[in-house]
Amino acid sequence: MQTFPERTDYAIVILVWLAGLGAAAQFGKVAISLDGFRERYPVSEVALGFLISCVGLAGLTLGVLGGILIIRSGIRRAFVSGLVLASILSASQAILPPYPVMIALRILEGLAHLAIVIAGPILMARHSSDRARSAVMTLWSSFFGISFVLIALLAPPILNAGGLPALLLAHAGYMFVLALALWSILPAPLTPQVSALRDVPLTARGIVSLHMSIYKSPVTSAAALGFVWYTATYISVLTYLPGFVSEDSRTGLSAGLPLASILISLTLGIVLLRMVTTVRAVQIGYLATAITSLPLLYFYGNDAAFIIACLVLLGATGIVPGASFAALAALNSTDEARAHATGAIAQMGNVGNTCGPPILAAIALRTGIIGTVVFIVTLSLCGVLVHGILARRRASVGKL
Repeated sequence: MQTFPERTDYAIVILVWLAGLGAAAQFGKVAISLDGFRERYPVSEVALGFLISCVGLAGLTLGVLGGILIIRSGIRRAFVSGLVLASILSASQAILPPYPVMIALRILEGLAHLAIVIAGPILMARHSSDRARSAVMTLWSSFFGISFVLIALLAPPILNAGGLPALLLAHAGYMFVLALALWSILPAPLTPQVSALRDVPLTARGIVSLHMSIYKSPVTSAAALGFVWYTATYISVLTYLPGFVSEDSRTGLSAGLPLASILISLTLGIVLLRMVTTVRAVQIGYLATAITSLPLLYFYGNDAAFIIACLVLLGATGIVPGASFAALAALNSTDEARAHATGAIAQMGNVGNTCGPPILAAIALRTGIIGTVVFIVTLSLCGVLVHGILARRRASVGKL
């Protein structure tokens, strides 16, 4: 059994979290400046959208494999290498190459993103005490939403001053500075880690076998199989709920939704984790999400009340990500197990991000707010049910 510190190393925790903000900015730097990319690349809107989403291809296809490679190469080395690669690729993108080259650079950037988001939570858990670990993992879970809020505030003046190249170079510089800081502060392993992951054959058969063993396990798969319903819901409602209010109200609602989620995650979410188990907290978050979606049916058409209902709903969703990452750390006690579980959560998170929005788009187009609420309730109840099934399986083999 791996040992963990009695005290949390907050310097490492904060620097790793800041690196997570930069990883999320790999999506946000394009999303926030899409008008500039539209001017530079005269392609279809679908092709422009692919500039954002193609970063997620690596996580969608290589999430579990990434966990193997990170353990084999060393978590410290993999994390810092991901930051350096992200910096180089962002700087390369600043020359605004032709569209096919830019897509290739963005897909490669997905590899850097994967290294950061798999190694990051492992490092956060490794350098936090038992008492602080739930709060630390909740902090990690907030990196995506907080990054988008910060980009929305910081990107416009940078774009006004120097256009797309300035924004991309600013991101490159940010990642490189963090790489230097983390390489200097993260302790090098005193002895090589002995890990079963080192013996996994990197063949198609070996990788398929590893996927099956991870997703069959009610321990290593729990965080991921519970998290996919959240990512499918979260990115979908962020995208489409503003469309149910007047155009004048949409900008404010779009900005307020992630803030509501972050606020609850970092306050009530942390308090809840001190009162109940991590898995129970995830289930409570999903139930709260299902219940708070129902008022949308009543308030639709009244923008002021509908916006408040949306903010309450997104606040409820904020309980789920922090509790999910806390469950990952609580259920998996070694770096090897956490590499398995974090690779799976990266993979399932990208499944949700990829599948949720087009499904809700089709539903909302045909059935409006009623179908949207049914979508939210259905996915939330799936999250409760899946965690219930996996908890019973763990109890049956004595792994609560």
